[in-house]
Parts: sequence; C-alpha cells; structure tokens
Amino acid sequence: MNAWGVRLSPSARHTVLIGSLFVIASGIAWMALGWMVDAQDYADPLHTLRHRILVLHGITAYVLVWMAGRLSNLHQQGNWRAHRNRGNGLLLSTTLALLAVSGLCLYYPPHEDWLASISQLHQILGIVLALLLPLHLLAASALRRLRMHPDNAR
Repeated sequence: MNAWGVRLSPSARHTVLIGSLFVIASGIAWMALGWMVDAQDYADPLHTLRHRILVLHGITAYVLVWMAGRLSNLHQQGNWRAHRNRGNGLLLSTTLALLAVSGLCLYYPPHEDWLASISQLHQILGIVLALLLPLHLLAASALRRLRMHPDNAR
C-alpha cells in the first residue's frame, strides 16, 4: 500500500460494504413495501414499518455519505493518481453524489410537482449504485491480479 494507490484495510472495506448493504437493502425494502401498502391507509401496520425502514435508510445513507467523504482523501484520490479503476470509480462516486442530492431533494423538494420524478430518479440511481458497487470491487480485484501476475494476463 502506497499513497498513490491505497487499498482499503479489511476492516474499512467491511465497514463500507456493510453500510452499503444497509442502504441498498433498506431502499429495496422500502420500494417493495410501496407496492404492497396503500399510501393513504395509515392504519395498516405495513405503513408504519415502511416509514421506519425509510428512517433507517436515511440514517444509513448519511453514514454512507460520510464514509465516502473519508474514502475520498486516500482511497479515491490515491487510486485516481495511480490511474486505477478510474472509470468505474468515477461512475460510482458520481452516482453516490447524485443519490445524496436527490435524497436531499426528497426532503426539501425544489417544487412539490417534482417530488414523484425526483423519487423515481432516486430509486433508479439506487439500483444503479447496487449494480456498480460489485462491478467496482470486481474490476479492482481483476486489476490487482493483473498487476501481481502480468504474465497471466491473457
């Protein structure tokens, strides 16, 4: 590990992955419950559960944004300078930033008429993040294997 291409420690990697899984799982659970519950039926216990999942999603999302900020200093900047996993990393970081902004716009919409569109955009971006994270990990692993064993790169 050097300053020009820092790999996360196992504990940091697990923390980021667990945080990401909580955000992704709570987002998926919230969407799934949305198909099963009538938004106007406040007596339905699923309505309360859906709200609690949304609160969990919001809290874990802010923790994930904080972790991404911590990763920016060494992991992202170091690997950017080392020209490692740039495309996927940039796409992952951009998606996370757009998710943070769209999530904030769900709490404070610029216009009430935009709320449904912002919600759909946020959900699509969340699905994209759920797909990009494993791709980022796989690409990093493949690049690491290639650097360690360049003769097997066929």
